[in-house]
Amino acid sequence: MELPVGLRHVLSETRLHTDDREYVIVSLPLDQLHEGMAALAQRAEPFSAAVVDKDELTLVMPGDVWRAARDELDWEEEAAGYRLITFDVSLGLGLVGYVATLSHVVAAAGVSQLVFSAYQRDHLLVPSEDFERAWAALSDFIDACRKQG
Repeated sequence: MELPVGLRHVLSETRLHTDDREYVIVSLPLDQLHEGMAALAQRAEPFSAAVVDKDELTLVMPGDVWRAARDELDWEEEAAGYRLITFDVSLGLGLVGYVATLSHVVAAAGVSQLVFSAYQRDHLLVPSEDFERAWAALSDFIDACRKQG
């Protein structure tokens, strides 16, 4: 795979991290925005996420945290059974192709994924049953980047 200039070096410095927790992805209607954000704020811990778009509020949180909050909210859908992979390297906002490259590696391994980007780090949520396959594909790719210098 041809990589943009300097990207191989950043990939070679990447460490994979997981917390061995199960995550739930929840869809709430926008009229639950205040309540959903309050529930997340009261219980937020690494890793948690909220995405607001024109149609819904999406919350991501550990399964045990969600189970403690779910009865307080008027949620529409939930998808349990995800695992977190964090790319543990501090990234600049101008870096081109980083998450796209790693996402491609996971997709080529036949694993679905949800990508979340924070200010300095990127994260993937993958189905629990596919976690080992995604982790191995990413580890092999990062090791190859290290060997290629």
